[in-house]
Amino acid sequence: MKTFIFLLSILSLFGDAEDYFKKITDKSDTQLHTMRNIDFIYMINLDQRPEKFQESVNQLRPYEIFPYRFSAVNGWELSLDVINDVGVKFGPWMNGEHLATSFLPENNGEATHEWIAEPGRTYFCHCSARGTIGISLSHLSILQDAYDSGYETIWVMEDDIDVIQDPRGLPDLIDELDNLVGKENWDILFTDRDTKNDQGESVPCASFAWRPNFTPQDQNRFAIKEDINKTFRKIGSRYGAYSMIIRRTGMKKILDFIRHYQIFLPFDMDFTQPNDIHFFTVREDVVSTTFKGRVSDNGQANYLKKND
Repeated sequence: MKTFIFLLSILSLFGDAEDYFKKITDKSDTQLHTMRNIDFIYMINLDQRPEKFQESVNQLRPYEIFPYRFSAVNGWELSLDVINDVGVKFGPWMNGEHLATSFLPENNGEATHEWIAEPGRTYFCHCSARGTIGISLSHLSILQDAYDSGYETIWVMEDDIDVIQDPRGLPDLIDELDNLVGKENWDILFTDRDTKNDQGESVPCASFAWRPNFTPQDQNRFAIKEDINKTFRKIGSRYGAYSMIIRRTGMKKILDFIRHYQIFLPFDMDFTQPNDIHFFTVREDVVSTTFKGRVSDNGQANYLKKND
């Protein structure tokens, strides 16, 4: 019992993920970044990747849609202390016996892949990378900003979008979904049907990812793929967080979950975890992700190689 209490006291010394959400302090001319039914439009972009932001903005400009550029949290520049504050600190009451990734000072902060076993050590899902942690903090920072700003509905994009058809129809889709299921009965509407691989093929998701400190109540819900009408599909899980419309209810559910359970999975796996979150997609892609020549800095800092 004394050992258990000691471990609890040690774990309580660590910070929380929300302590490292990035504050937005330069929002001016906010009307430029809105649409009917959408209070604010964000686009996540690394400072080291201005060309990706420009390519995405160029696709939206003909429709007079101008997202606010959120300067992404660069996971490759985070200190080891921050990395170890935002993840899951393993406790003896948690479910271990899985491979995971840690970032240890004795390994100069490089990713270490090992079995979860050490109480008090911070773990992320197996083969996590610093870039992935940064993108999670970026999304969470936006959700916190939107919630604090009192927004009811936001549109969040990453900087690798592909505009398939006129996105000015999104406000009408929001009206239609509100009328179909009720404003309070959907949390996220994805603007495409599924994510895509490098060949442009759909990559469906039908299950949940394991966490050491949380198990979903209804594990069957992740496989839901149900056409609601000719326009919308209800789903239980998916990959890809590059273009999604998020209701205030969804902001709160995701933020509350991370406050309680910390970051462990990539964002597009963690955001499916809250027990009462409701996902919908369009059945015909509006804004999806590009797959031709796609460059990501999540798994490694490829931006460092740009001028090689």
